[in-house]
Amino acid sequence: MTERAISFAPLLPWWGVALVGIMFAAGLVVILWRAPRLFWPRALIAAILMLLLAGPVWLQERRAVRPDVAVAVVDRSASMGIGNRTREADNALAALRRASPGVEWRVVTVPQAPGEPTRLATAIERAASDAPAGRLAGVVVLSDGISADAPDPRLLPAGVPLHHLIAGDPETPDRRLIVERVPSYSVVGQPAEVVIRIDDGPNAPRSTATLTQSIAGGRTTERDVPTGEPVRLSVPVTRRGAIEMALSVAPLAGGEATLVNNRALVRLNGVTDRLRVLLVSGVPYPGGRVWRDILKSDSNIDLVHFTILRLPTSFDTTPPDEMSLIPFPVEELFEQHLGDFDLIIFDRFSLSELLSPIYFQDLGARVKDGGGLLVVTGEEFASEGGLGNTDLAPVLPARTAGPGIATPFRPLLTPTGRRHPVTAELPKIWGGDAWGRWGSQSDMTPTSGEVLMSGAGEKPLVILDRVGRGRVGLIASTNVWWWSRGVDGAGPHAELLRRIAHWLMQEPDLDENRLEASATARRIDITAHGLTPPEAAILTDPADNDRGIPLEPRGEGVTGASVTVGADGLYRVAAGDRIRYVLAGDSAEFAEVRPREAPLATPVKASGGGSYWLQDGVPKVRRIAPTDTAAGPGWLGLIENRTGSLVAVDEKPLIMPPLALLLAASLFVLAWWRERR
Repeated sequence: MTERAISFAPLLPWWGVALVGIMFAAGLVVILWRAPRLFWPRALIAAILMLLLAGPVWLQERRAVRPDVAVAVVDRSASMGIGNRTREADNALAALRRASPGVEWRVVTVPQAPGEPTRLATAIERAASDAPAGRLAGVVVLSDGISADAPDPRLLPAGVPLHHLIAGDPETPDRRLIVERVPSYSVVGQPAEVVIRIDDGPNAPRSTATLTQSIAGGRTTERDVPTGEPVRLSVPVTRRGAIEMALSVAPLAGGEATLVNNRALVRLNGVTDRLRVLLVSGVPYPGGRVWRDILKSDSNIDLVHFTILRLPTSFDTTPPDEMSLIPFPVEELFEQHLGDFDLIIFDRFSLSELLSPIYFQDLGARVKDGGGLLVVTGEEFASEGGLGNTDLAPVLPARTAGPGIATPFRPLLTPTGRRHPVTAELPKIWGGDAWGRWGSQSDMTPTSGEVLMSGAGEKPLVILDRVGRGRVGLIASTNVWWWSRGVDGAGPHAELLRRIAHWLMQEPDLDENRLEASATARRIDITAHGLTPPEAAILTDPADNDRGIPLEPRGEGVTGASVTVGADGLYRVAAGDRIRYVLAGDSAEFAEVRPREAPLATPVKASGGGSYWLQDGVPKVRRIAPTDTAAGPGWLGLIENRTGSLVAVDEKPLIMPPLALLLAASLFVLAWWRERR
């Protein structure tokens, strides 16, 4: 490519040329005033001399033309495998190459990270930044438009068009289950409302579809729901923590693009407004203050604390109106509001004569119905008024085996305690298990439950048990406060008591039998926790086929496995009585599989480009100037930049100095001759 231009190479600096020009101009003005007939010859002489001083030259630049670059961003995500989308994109790219000779096409494929949606914007930004400056003719995206992000409308340089060639049929038959609203948390005991919608497409007629609703650990129900409009589902929230609900809708009768988006996983978070704890201390002692301080410091707990200071039968000469004590509200607590408490703690309580036997029976029934009970006791457990001799004894996990033990001992974790979530973390929290000693404990024989800590002579010290839907705990010593005061060494008293209390109130994170399942792409990881963890799990695929998965040991009380599945969709994992659901594969990519112009419509319009459906044919290619329209019906434009590298510059003077001097001399002689005449 050759470019030409006129330039100057003056014999003097420009200021010198200008000074000479001023002198010539002044002389010509004088001549014009005094001898007009002599003006033109001298003006021609001055003009020739000025041109000679300016030195005009003819420049000729020789450049090596470099081809313009067009970037093709080709979508290779999983959704492009539906129908003929990939073939349409490949054929369109080949046609664009043939229709644009002299254009260097750089192809950038858009891979899909496992388990992640397509991100076209990231690929377009990277491709545009890598293109050489000044040579970019345009960017063409060949995709079905399914992307989790959209590029900035100002992404490309000014004047560079972005074109979108859309593969696939916008009327692709597909039914999808859309979860429109899930509450961030739900109060236990109140139903949660989940809003869904079944979408059969923008032009599909309204109908009904069968919806299957399965709650992990609960029942499975089916119902017919309308399509194309919001549907409200009422989900019972019966416990704290995560509640998983699997939803699936029957496919279209004539088949559809994918069944992955016919299923959805909903996770609810069950919470209690406030946890209510009743603490009844049989006698005032330092341990009561420890319990009170720990429970009052927990912002999620409402504590009601009574300490028995005297019996109704106690003789006292103080007039009643001068006493600050109040009667123990037995009827109000154990008859009217018993069901309001999540946990009831009896701390050194041996005054069973205060309560009618019917109240102990009701308390036992409350535990079986889902309540929590903790007994902190010493020698008074087996006394005449102790809880071991009441109607509450059948739900307690131990009975008296002998007289109290007054020998100092160091509390130790049992093998079960080293696996149980309540106590397994105590050594890590405290920095070891060399804890201080306690001074006494009750001699107990466990009748049920799990012994987590042992004391003197390996006698059971801390026992936890499940009774019906509730939980019971027993601490066979009242010396836990020794740790708080450092009587004979310190220990993790606060964390131990807090974790016991929350386990009794069914804190999900402290559940000793937990099942966890997660997925990365098509790889599902299963982890089971338990005092005796399961050795196998059942994996149910989206087609309801069961598969046994052996679980290998992964640590103390933990087994697990990682398995690769062959299909995308919703999987059910069951181990023992625990059930979890997990979405595996490209569920995010297949959430919406109908081709669409969005999310590229805005940046395409802002750049002056166009969107084209490949099912209507591949658009023709036109080379355009940077200021021309870049898109139209059936055609797309690529800018013709005409850039190249400079090879050489040829210079030719426009006026030959000898010739100019000869001409000037001739004119001078002519002027002199005319003056002589």
